[in-house]
Amino acid sequence: MSRGKSRLGVSYAGGLSEESTAFAGVGLLVELYRQSGASEAGEQALPKKRSPKGLRQGEMVESFVLLSALGGESLEDMERLRQDQGLAALLGYTPPAPETARQWLDRFHDEEAMAGRPEQGSFLPPESAGLAGLRAVNQRVVSAYVHAVRPGKEVTLDVDAHLVESAKADAKVCYEGYRAYQPMEVVWAETGLVLADEFREGNVPASKDIRRLVDAAAESLPSGEWTVRVRSDAAAYEPEGVLDHWHGRGWEFAVSADMSPQLRAAIEALPEEAWHPWKRESRGMVREWAEVPYVPSRAHEKKDAPVYRYLAIRVRPQQGRLLEEGEGVRRFAVVTNRWEMEGEALLEWHRGKAGTIEHIHHILVSELGAGVYPSGKHGANAAWLRLQVVTHNLLQALKAVALPPEYAHAYPKRLRFAVFTHIGQVVRHAGSTLLRVLRSLVETLLRPGQRRVLAADWGSG
Repeated sequence: MSRGKSRLGVSYAGGLSEESTAFAGVGLLVELYRQSGASEAGEQALPKKRSPKGLRQGEMVESFVLLSALGGESLEDMERLRQDQGLAALLGYTPPAPETARQWLDRFHDEEAMAGRPEQGSFLPPESAGLAGLRAVNQRVVSAYVHAVRPGKEVTLDVDAHLVESAKADAKVCYEGYRAYQPMEVVWAETGLVLADEFREGNVPASKDIRRLVDAAAESLPSGEWTVRVRSDAAAYEPEGVLDHWHGRGWEFAVSADMSPQLRAAIEALPEEAWHPWKRESRGMVREWAEVPYVPSRAHEKKDAPVYRYLAIRVRPQQGRLLEEGEGVRRFAVVTNRWEMEGEALLEWHRGKAGTIEHIHHILVSELGAGVYPSGKHGANAAWLRLQVVTHNLLQALKAVALPPEYAHAYPKRLRFAVFTHIGQVVRHAGSTLLRVLRSLVETLLRPGQRRVLAADWGSG
């Protein structure tokens, strides 16, 4: 192989002086962010700045949205946006320096709220005023999506936590035995929108305050009549504190049940004819289901206490097969207040939770910036998570409103490659701004997308 000579046949030189950008396609996302009212929500809901100098609150939120949407995973990546003069011309301002962005994130941390943190055990501090402001920004995005897309009145709330391993010394050890954070989200399954999120340390159990978080998700919906259902794993299995509350609100639910000795005994006592075939799984295993006549005891018995339906799941080797070492029968259970739905269909519906919220976890962690948290301060990390959620929800709106149908299920990485990362030149003349790009990009994406964004009904802010 020859040394010192390019096989590509290209030499590199500086000197590009025009206001050019490598991110011409991201103008659609910026247009949507501003048209949807998210920028105004940031101005109104976030705490007022001490000094009028520098970027406004809506511009700071917009900068973080662009950082995540364009693939930035750390605050240092903000410098890449600052170096793009065409992007600054397009936005009307230069994105913040990394240190400025870090200081802005730090303002979401309230040290006084951490005063009650115990030496041992889990702790959830109350949200700061800044985090409440970011929650209001996300609610505006959700409301704008509902007005523009009109997704219908069915709302299935999927709630779950996920572990994000961390090398930070102050990260708590999780139940898997390593240092991690354990954020929790509530997802509107029919739309893929995240309605509520909460940054949590790794030792905070998923069951802690799950009722409050799901209530917050429901409250983030615009006013109106909604048919709400909830799906969860066993973190929500608290019949008197959580399930009765959801039932009392008129919500249907399906939740994985803790396998207590009493419930296990009721399942094992079922006659063989009670079991219905469900499906065959890998390695010759058979999945079956059955109704279980089971009423758990309650700490506070009430005459009008609701009676819930229990469905058992049995996974066993098919008959006639020799059991491999360590292989046997496994049993699970689901509790629900949906009595009219056929058992197998209900169990399939409950299993659908994994296909929605785990998908969102993947996007937040692997496609956006929630896989690495930038700070040792709880509030700053909570703000970082919420900004990833806002970015995700804006991308959901972008796909539903502005982009062709082929991008309806596109991941952020594909949006960067196919939509956002195009070379453009910003030309300003007679008080107007022109973004010059490839003709095919204008005709297939930018001009039709802008037209749809401007024509959409985003609702009042």
